[in-house]
Amino acid sequence: MDSSILLTRLGLLDEQARLAFLLKYYYGFSYKKIAQYLPISERKAKQVIYSSLIIYTNNGKLVPIHHIEDVIKKEVSLLKSSLQLNQVTEKKTLHIETSKRSWRKSPVIILTLLVLFAGGSINQETLGKTRVSLGPDVYKIYKEGGVLQLGREIQQKGYTDIYTYPEIENNTLYVQFVTPESLENKEEVTVLIDSYLKERDLVYEIKYEEVNQVVDVELTEEQKAANKQMEMEQEIFEFVTSTPYYYMQSFGSDPSGDSTEIILSESIPEEEETKLKDGIKNIIKKYDLEWNFSIGKVGADVVQMENAIWGILPALGEAYMFGGKKYKVYDVYPTYEDNQLKFDIYTELAFTTEEDMAKNMETAKELKRSLQLFLKHEDIQSQFNYVSYVIKIYGDNRKEVEFDT
Repeated sequence: MDSSILLTRLGLLDEQARLAFLLKYYYGFSYKKIAQYLPISERKAKQVIYSSLIIYTNNGKLVPIHHIEDVIKKEVSLLKSSLQLNQVTEKKTLHIETSKRSWRKSPVIILTLLVLFAGGSINQETLGKTRVSLGPDVYKIYKEGGVLQLGREIQQKGYTDIYTYPEIENNTLYVQFVTPESLENKEEVTVLIDSYLKERDLVYEIKYEEVNQVVDVELTEEQKAANKQMEMEQEIFEFVTSTPYYYMQSFGSDPSGDSTEIILSESIPEEEETKLKDGIKNIIKKYDLEWNFSIGKVGADVVQMENAIWGILPALGEAYMFGGKKYKVYDVYPTYEDNQLKFDIYTELAFTTEEDMAKNMETAKELKRSLQLFLKHEDIQSQFNYVSYVIKIYGDNRKEVEFDT
């Protein structure tokens, strides 16, 4: 099978569906993690992915979902082996490329703030303006919250069946009610949202969605089995992610069938690991299904960094993807490997001609400076255990922007 088939079929999907699809079948993300990444509700993530399967099969026929997944895994395996990808792709960046990229190492730019002194003391007002002029104030968003953090605020207030997701294109905030009971809290939640947005000078048009409609359709036995399997896997995921030692799940195949490796921090106590295994087995027994799994280990520092990354990711997305159209950022991707943090910021800024360079170089510098300022805060440094980091900005040609040293 030609590896281009997968890419061609994925090209038929819209951007949200394509991302959700790849996160599920290429990277093995759970529905919960996909929902956090996009961000949408878990139910919306499932709807998007199931709709995508019909397009992906290219014929619209109803077939058992595990048959489709088998085909997907084979195509992904072929895609991985046939495309000449370098280490950046192997580190699970969310951008599939068909040619080998070569990255040039650029020296870390030392940021120097020109602080004005008035009467022998630091002029804090001027310093504040200087920080703003260097790009988005990520730390302010991180501390005070933004539209991407609104969903978490609603959940923490006890409205667990209500979700929000913004669309920057039309400046709209969608509020989803997933149960009939959640609709009873519509007025209260609206007051909460209005207050939250007003305090942060965020302006969005609010639109409501009800996703609790029940469709009276008789399911086939295969569909019932697929739904049951999905419910079990979701319950297992929610169970294992409740532990601070959880890192990720990876999927593979062996002679006995598909298997899932649940990767945990090596610092997990033996009794906690035993409790986790027993809990998974109890869930499998409850559903009366088969589910092969094993336990893998990764360094405690890796788990700490993963948790820290997910903690700042909403603020980074808010600042760069929602914080100003002039930056033209479409992805912010932090990773941790070999005791170093790496922040890749992908933009649509052009740097092909001298005119492009003159127009966009300062904007790229603002992005980099603002992220450097954010990472220099003591509490952020502490979360990441004071490890070294590198920041890379990419232009519309997917090449790293080279700054003057």
